[in-house]
Amino acid sequence: MRFKLIFLTFLFSLNLFARKADDGEIFFNNKQYAKAKAVYETVLKKKPNDALANYRFARCCYELKEAEDAIIHFEMSGTKFPLRDLYLGELYFNSYRFERSALAYQTYLTTVDSMDVKRPDLLKKLRKSEIAARLFTKVEDIAIIDSVVVNKSDFLKFYKFSSELGSLSQETLNMPHRKKADKIKYTTQRQDRMYFSDSIRGNMNIFTSFKLLDGWSKATSVSDVINTAANENYPFLLLDGVTIYFASDGENSIGGYDIFVTRLNPSTNTYLAPENVGFPFNSPANDYMMVIDEQNKLGWFASDRNQPVGKVAIYTFAPNEFKNIIRTENKDSLRDVAQLIKYRKISRSKSDNRIPVQAQFQKSESQIEFVVNDSTVYHSVSQFKNPATLNGWNELTKLTEDYKVKTKELTDLRAKYELAENDENRNALTPKILETENKVLEMKKLLSTKTVEIRNIESNYIKAEIKSK
Repeated sequence: MRFKLIFLTFLFSLNLFARKADDGEIFFNNKQYAKAKAVYETVLKKKPNDALANYRFARCCYELKEAEDAIIHFEMSGTKFPLRDLYLGELYFNSYRFERSALAYQTYLTTVDSMDVKRPDLLKKLRKSEIAARLFTKVEDIAIIDSVVVNKSDFLKFYKFSSELGSLSQETLNMPHRKKADKIKYTTQRQDRMYFSDSIRGNMNIFTSFKLLDGWSKATSVSDVINTAANENYPFLLLDGVTIYFASDGENSIGGYDIFVTRLNPSTNTYLAPENVGFPFNSPANDYMMVIDEQNKLGWFASDRNQPVGKVAIYTFAPNEFKNIIRTENKDSLRDVAQLIKYRKISRSKSDNRIPVQAQFQKSESQIEFVVNDSTVYHSVSQFKNPATLNGWNELTKLTEDYKVKTKELTDLRAKYELAENDENRNALTPKILETENKVLEMKKLLSTKTVEIRNIESNYIKAEIKSK
């Protein structure tokens, strides 16, 4: 009788588990990803290595913009689902794991027919991953003086450089398909030459013109080496008269506009092949409008990385006399620097534009994205209004760092398991993997609870402030 009761209980649990999985599939197919995620999270507690549950859970996390969790569970889902590598290619790329991104895209391409219309776009993504992986080996160590988030529509107002460098102006062009573009004009300090961008057949190109006695010469393309079939914009000429910085979203960029530099060869009157200036100046987002004041050792560039639509961050930095490449085996630290999550921070004396030698390494305050409610998103810790919320955010940041360390430990253990030479070695790793998996799940749940707690405290504080006014 006791055995029969146990058996019936087992059948009931199995049936309940199956119904749970079916509910998850219904939610998933109806694109109710938050509900589906909750169901698959329950399923994974019972069957943590289930390939389909891991894949579906990862897809839910992907749709909900929870990138790190998506990566973990896509990796756990194995190789049964070809689309896994397509998603991982994107997720690895956006998290600066460029070598892994390239490998994921290469793997996915093996499943795509040679005549498939998606293939050219996939090859383009693969190329960008490979370019980014190459540039990632030469991340430059730069010192940031200041950063400010401004409206994209008038961002040049915040470039505070001497008139000795020349002048910049900005107009807005209406482009095809209701798009808009910046028309940038740079004029030399002597007012005798202009470099400017303009639209040609729907693309932006850079042109130049000389001052004549009775006006300006006819505008001509600055160079076929600079202008391509893609968009080129945001020109700036150094005081040496031969070095041009500009931005391009062409095949040698890693995402959107990237900053490039080239120099005129006076003996041939031709420009050298443009060079991508690399990380941390460029990113998978749009980066542009590099201005360098060599005399005062100041530089500026703009980026919309981690910014809401219509906003752009202006970075003021201290240019290196010689490119200072970071040499480290710590990929996590290198990623933080490449993304400008961390950087060396230095101050400028009010009485002197020149930069002091002393500098300290610090985290960027402009690189957060915290959703308080449907209408409020914070992009800097200075936006928190309630001191209790700020304390909670600091705790959450520490928890997040611990979570990343633990998930990396889990990834490393799984890699060792896959590479193990025999069952004895694999069996020895299994308990540690299961223990670490449980710890990761606990930490993830704690992070979720803490995030909701902070969101509620801040949201209630804002509501109370509004009522009191």
